[in-house]
This record gives sequence, structure tokens and C-alpha cells, in this order.
Amino acid sequence: MTKEQLHSFLKDYSAGKYSQQDYTAFRQWLAAAGPEEQLEVLDKYGELLNGMPDTPSMDFRRIAMIERALDEAGQEKEEKPTRIISYRRWWAAAAILVLLGAGTALMMNHQSKPTVVAKQAPILPGRDGAVLTLGDGSQIVLDSLGNGIVATQSGASIVLNSGRLGYDQTANAKEGPQYNTLSTPVGRQFKVTLPDGTTVWLNAQSSVKFPTYFTGDDRTVEVSGEVYMDVAQDAKHPFKVNILRADKSIGTVEVLGTHFNINAYPDESACKVTLVQGAVMVSAGAAAGKTLLKPDQQAAISENQHISVQYANTESVTAWKNGYFDFENNDLTMLARQLTRWYGVDTKVMENAPDTEFGGKISRNLVLQEMIKVLNQAGVHCRLENDKKLVFIP
Repeated sequence: MTKEQLHSFLKDYSAGKYSQQDYTAFRQWLAAAGPEEQLEVLDKYGELLNGMPDTPSMDFRRIAMIERALDEAGQEKEEKPTRIISYRRWWAAAAILVLLGAGTALMMNHQSKPTVVAKQAPILPGRDGAVLTLGDGSQIVLDSLGNGIVATQSGASIVLNSGRLGYDQTANAKEGPQYNTLSTPVGRQFKVTLPDGTTVWLNAQSSVKFPTYFTGDDRTVEVSGEVYMDVAQDAKHPFKVNILRADKSIGTVEVLGTHFNINAYPDESACKVTLVQGAVMVSAGAAAGKTLLKPDQQAAISENQHISVQYANTESVTAWKNGYFDFENNDLTMLARQLTRWYGVDTKVMENAPDTEFGGKISRNLVLQEMIKVLNQAGVHCRLENDKKLVFIP
């Protein structure tokens, strides 16, 4: 494709009017283009996005097509890492569409301000990693370990396999279970399969404490931060989750077998339990403070242990597990807290920054500088100061 043909295609693509023949030609060009050529077209695409009307269509199919083309082109050029940056910038452009489509008037009414970003070392996004604390207090950093047995306890082999920790009871235990704690620091996430087969996803700054094998009438674990749980069914041994918030018990979840998300970060307004599938009983200390959740319902436990229930977008709540930030119904301070946990930078919201809620979904794989560019193009104005503080401005 010539430059004129590319520009014409991008204009038609932005308007949703393009032919399959032109799209095929674009993909062929994308597979062969150099980084500078791609960046030039990206800038052109950005100009077109800024000129889009205030009510752009939510054509996710077109976005998915662009993403698929980028993924396939990236696989073909995997041996050339310099292209990855270009592809990710293209992904960022696609993310802008999502933001504009799902955002509020705040995003629609703001004109993008030019952002001067000095050349800085990229601040990488979070990745898989965790610390396992064994029953004797010793700790194992899992970030860089290869697949294999990382420890044995009470007859159980603790096995790391492709970023997931698991427990294999290979011998009869001669002593009682020991309690292990899996913790993720800032900028890390991890996944563990508990001895009963329950799978737990941990977001950044989270933990789960559990025995090396379950005994007694129920299965009890303790969590903090944010976790998503896929509980193995065992009707004879109910699964119980004690929720810690700022090192204090804030509530309990009792289940038989189900999928749910718990967000108990102490700097959030409330502890939230969101049910995706099945049924759970949420309690907050006193016997009167109990409620049975149905799928798509969310229980919010306040500091005074009052429980309120509302319906929630479970796809949005659990987006982090699938590699996205989903800012639905977030204000700037909520967005800032998520970025702090994932990128490990301080954040500050200026007093005169817009106080409103917005929406949108962005990949968690963007480096911070790319994230800043996407946010600014979407009308959320922010800048990085001294390479370590992200400041949101009017």
C-alpha cells in the first residue's frame, strides 16, 4: 500500500467503512512494514481518533480485527523485538477506542492536550511473581524459579509449573498440616492451586494463607488484598474464607463450590465480595450481618460491618484477572490506586483535577509511559514527574 492508500484506509476504518480487500492489504503491509513506518501510520491514526465525533460507535469487532492483525504480525516478527514497541503502541490506539466508547462526558468533552514526554527508561508493568512463606517461617521468592518442586512440607510436594503453584500430596502425613502463605508485593500477580483443588488468583499486594492439607469438617483459608477464587466442590466440607483488611478480620465468605472475587484493599472505600457463579453467604461479624449472594451481585462491607448489596458488572470486576484495567464507575483516585499497585509508582490527584466517574478498559501490559499517553489521548490528563510520581492534573 502507498502512504495515500494507508491514510485512506485508516480514515475509512475509523468511520467503519472499508472493504475486506483493503483490510487484507493493510494486514499485508503491517507484516512487512518497518518500525518507523508503523509509527508514522500510528500518528495518523491518532489524529483520526481525535477527530472522531463525541459519540463514537462501540465497534468492538473492528477493534478485535486490528488486535488480531497485530498479534499475528507480532508472532511473525517475534525475532525482532524492536517491533514490539510499535505493536504495543498500536494496541494502545485500539485501547483508546474502547475508552472513548465506554467513557463518560468527561472524556468526550475534553480535547486532548499535547503531552511532552521526555525520553525516560520505560517503567514496566507488573508481572507474575510472589513470595511463599512456609510453616517454619522460611520464605521462597518465586519470581525467577523454573518449573519443579520448590519445597516439601507434611508429605506434600510444592510444585511450580508455568507460573502456577500447586500441592501434590505424595505421602501420608505423619504430622499435622502446616500453614503456608502466598503473598504478592506491588507489581506482581500469581496463581495457586490449593491442596483441595481450589484455584486462587492473587492481584498485586494480596495474600492467601492455607494449610498444606485440609482436615476437619470444613476448609478454611484467609485472604487479604484482592483475590479471585474458583472453589473446588466438596459438599461435605464447606469452604470458608476469612477476609483480612488492614490486618483485621472484616468478614467471612462461606461457599460450597463457586467463583467469586474479593477486594479487601484497606485504602478502598469498602470490602467487596462479587459473585460470578454459584452462591455464597457473606457475613460481617455479628450473626445479623449475613446475606446470601446470587450471581452478578456484590456485597460491600463497610468499616462498621454493615453489608449492602447491589448488582455488579462481573466482567469489569474480574478484568484484572484477564489482563485488563477496567475503570467502570471509577473516579480518579480509584484509578490512581490501581496504577500504584501495578506499576509501583506514587500517584497524586491534584485538588482541581476533575471529580467525576468514567469507564474504559486498557491492557495491563502497557509500559507506564504508554499508559500515560493513552489516558491523555482519552482526556484523562496526567504526567510523570521525576520518573517516579504519576500526577493527575486538570
